[in-house]
Amino acid sequence: MHKQNINHLVMIVAGVALLVAGVSLFLQPGLWSVHFPVWIKKAVSEKLILDVLVIGAIALAIWFLAYKAGKKRAALIALLVVAALLRVPHFTEVGKDETAYISAVVDFLDGKNPYLRTIDSFENVDDTGGHGYAYFPGFLYINIFFFSIQLLTGMPLQILQKIPTLLADLGIGILLIKELRKKNYTALICALLFWYLNPYFLYKRNYVYFDPIPIFIMMLSLYYLKKDDVISGAFYGLAILFKTFPVILLPIFLMKSKKWYRFLAAGSIVGLVSSIPFLNDVKSYLTGAVLVHSNRVVQGRPFLFFISYFYKVELFQIIPLRVYSTLATFAGWVAAPIVGIAKFAESKYALSIIPFALFYLFTPVLNRTYLMWSMPVVALGLFEQFHGKNKALYYIGLAAFWFFYYWYISIWKDGFHIWKP
Repeated sequence: MHKQNINHLVMIVAGVALLVAGVSLFLQPGLWSVHFPVWIKKAVSEKLILDVLVIGAIALAIWFLAYKAGKKRAALIALLVVAALLRVPHFTEVGKDETAYISAVVDFLDGKNPYLRTIDSFENVDDTGGHGYAYFPGFLYINIFFFSIQLLTGMPLQILQKIPTLLADLGIGILLIKELRKKNYTALICALLFWYLNPYFLYKRNYVYFDPIPIFIMMLSLYYLKKDDVISGAFYGLAILFKTFPVILLPIFLMKSKKWYRFLAAGSIVGLVSSIPFLNDVKSYLTGAVLVHSNRVVQGRPFLFFISYFYKVELFQIIPLRVYSTLATFAGWVAAPIVGIAKFAESKYALSIIPFALFYLFTPVLNRTYLMWSMPVVALGLFEQFHGKNKALYYIGLAAFWFFYYWYISIWKDGFHIWKP
């Protein structure tokens, strides 16, 4: 069957399914949550149906513009504009980490080491919501800049903070476009919808997270991997300055770099230069930015604790948390090279899925935004792995990840959350 006919068939089937779902929901609102176990009621909720209808409506509009009107470039621009417009109304929202960011900025401008406050805050294990600034100084430098702008202009800080987040969000979409536009347009549209209408944004209806910034920089590093070791390494070092999760991908960068030592040198220089203000107390710097996380208790909704709680399997109670933290970080360092050498997966994006999957499996700390970290990697990795004879697996994989993420958020408050094992 002609590829364009397949695209039309997919959109028609999707449209009919959405129409049936919408009519059913309208005629019998309780239809989706009757006579099912609790976890199914949460997974197939009216909110989920409505969010899927929103995605379907946007997808059909983009499909019509791209295929019926023949405006593929305009369709991509329209999708980016819609993504931005959905986020702008949330610019005035304030996240729970705002106090930690502001305290770090004030301490730094007063000549104090903000990481000393961080270390003190983590010593109280009963207070998991009052932690200080516990990252390398990427976010600190951005907030210092916007704090200064606020003092000069009076513009609310939370609005200024959203600007780089939105730009990074759009930047991720542009990278997806660069990687997929000439390979498969339908796959590209699905990847963009997968990212911009991600479960966290749709379900929580807020925009108080900064995760798109390190995700975008990490994706830039992956984009330049195998093209320019210095640029890739510099972006990798910069990504870690914001959040340390890209560390789990290090073996993939070393495997795929033309000259791995150039990659490491570039990343190290970026990290060293950015750390200059804190090198007079390296111990406090590294403890506050990294080591405090090794002492964290079970927090959020770790997958293994979910299994332990609901299926009465003793996991965290038997094996120390430090073992799980170590496996979360380093299991991918072993598994990804093995998979690459065995040629089960060879592309940089497909291999990158493995460390993320193992991180999610073993980490004792899993917050709502963590699954967002891997979404662009998953979109590109699944495409690279299945774009040949098994194209359907790409779309199935995206849908499975999206629905799992949505479901996991929907049961977030269902009783298996603890602070300490």
